[in-house]
Amino acid sequence: MDDVMRQAQQGSMAAIIQILNEALIEQRVRTRAVLADRVLQLLCEANTAEQLEPSTIVPKIRATLESLEPPKIHRVKLYGRIAQEQQLHWLEDVTRNPESELLWSEELVLRRSLWFRRWFQQAQIALTPDQTLPAVRLNVPVLRHGLPPILRNTLGLALLCGVSFMTGWGYHHWQAQTEPIPATATPATEAAPPEPAPTTVVIDPNGVLVNSDDPFADAVRLAEQMSTAGRTAETASQWAALAEQWQRAANLMKAVPQNHPRYATAQERAVTYTEYSQVAQQEANARQGN
Repeated sequence: MDDVMRQAQQGSMAAIIQILNEALIEQRVRTRAVLADRVLQLLCEANTAEQLEPSTIVPKIRATLESLEPPKIHRVKLYGRIAQEQQLHWLEDVTRNPESELLWSEELVLRRSLWFRRWFQQAQIALTPDQTLPAVRLNVPVLRHGLPPILRNTLGLALLCGVSFMTGWGYHHWQAQTEPIPATATPATEAAPPEPAPTTVVIDPNGVLVNSDDPFADAVRLAEQMSTAGRTAETASQWAALAEQWQRAANLMKAVPQNHPRYATAQERAVTYTEYSQVAQQEANARQGN
């Protein structure tokens, strides 16, 4: 039974059918299955319609499949019919003539447990290969009582520590990918300079410090200034200055060396900044014509 359980959890159709038949043995229901288009087509057969009562059959099948969690099986199409001699092409028969062949049909979407719970269950199976599981308890997590409490607690603690470590590492990695802080940021102890009036755009080509060691940071800093200045630009000269500075930011991005950790991003932004420069120049030309 343990080998059958392992095969079913790995997606074996024969093992899944065997376990389903064991779970439905009290109802004297037999099942047949075909995996088509990532949907498990499942035929339930019995000698009488009373044995195929869907209110009893469907919950048992759902509980059994959700406890197994076979890979790549998320949807199940159930068919119920009276047992027949012809079995070879049953799926074609019930699909072609559902009214004459079937008592009922129903579609299920299986619920999936969290990934770390599935991993923990697989670890339990690997640690106790001789443990068996009665068919009547297929809806209970596999080997829930197969490990000593101390070992279960130890594994749980190790899993929790692993998840915490991965979460912290992911957050640190995400922070490392954020934009570099401009070297010319105003210290907190100094008073911030007054912002220009809404109708004035102040663009100083020499106002941005160029760090030859990191043109990416210089380009980002210049782009931030141009984004702010673009909100208040009105005259043709102001838009022309914006176009010039956006192109300067694009050139800085193009100057980023290939060994720079943000080289790929720099190439994308060089194209974007060039487009911004073109838009600003078009706006300057339009205002100059007016």
